[in-house]
Amino acid sequence: MRIAPSPRRPGFLAPDVLAGISHGSHVCAFYETKDDLIDLVLPFFATGRERDELCVWVMPASVPADEARNRAREAAVELGIELYPAHDIYQTDGRFARDQAMHFWDQIMQRAPVMNRSGTRGSGDAFWLERNDWHSFLEYEAYLNNTFIANKPLALLCTYPISLTKIGDLFDVVRAHQFAIAKRRNRWEVLAAPAVAPDTQVELVDAAARVASLTRRERQVLEAIIDGRPNKVIANDLGLNVRTIEAHRTRLMHRLGVRTMMEAVRLGTLARLVAQTPLSPTR
Repeated sequence: MRIAPSPRRPGFLAPDVLAGISHGSHVCAFYETKDDLIDLVLPFFATGRERDELCVWVMPASVPADEARNRAREAAVELGIELYPAHDIYQTDGRFARDQAMHFWDQIMQRAPVMNRSGTRGSGDAFWLERNDWHSFLEYEAYLNNTFIANKPLALLCTYPISLTKIGDLFDVVRAHQFAIAKRRNRWEVLAAPAVAPDTQVELVDAAARVASLTRRERQVLEAIIDGRPNKVIANDLGLNVRTIEAHRTRLMHRLGVRTMMEAVRLGTLARLVAQTPLSPTR
């Protein structure tokens, strides 16, 4: 497995990147410890709560429900995550049950509009995966990536323990997703698939991490600037005055660590490639 670290710093804040993931995204993340896993899923679901999405965690047996809730309380976030045991969703008689898993996610998505939610945000863990189910599960992941999730109000985070390297090539997992990150030796890094230039993928993740650090209002302003709207129009659309928009422009440039708005627009455009949707939700 080849890891491509960011040239700007020894690692990046993966939770910040995952918090910015929007509908139509299919992301995988590799982790080493139970704490790493919780540090991934809680920011991911916190964003779902903010966007009024139905949040569903198909969780590993190693993370009891009360622990997940305790970590959420410590973060002072009422996430409202629905919890399901991974074995019950992904397996029947000890083998991967593809149709059962697909039916589960389809039913979850159908519930979201009935509950007046803006969409669905789900995470599933592959800790249970064995060698004899490796290829069929990757076919399932590829179907999710290429067909199932397309143009749907759904964001999926698939988590894999690094220990699965003993049963298969994790690059196969990367290829079945739009985007992949890993935590190794206490650092979050970009996992570069052979089909994607490492430098390009690192740049995308770095841009997404920087944009994720912006406030919601700053992301809205950046989104409008990328779309070519002048300050006066942005102010009118957001119900603010022009001076406030100018202040937001200055602050977002500072947060992004750039000197010109052209650089900010470039980062915002790269971040869009990661999320494949606008930088800020409309709700």
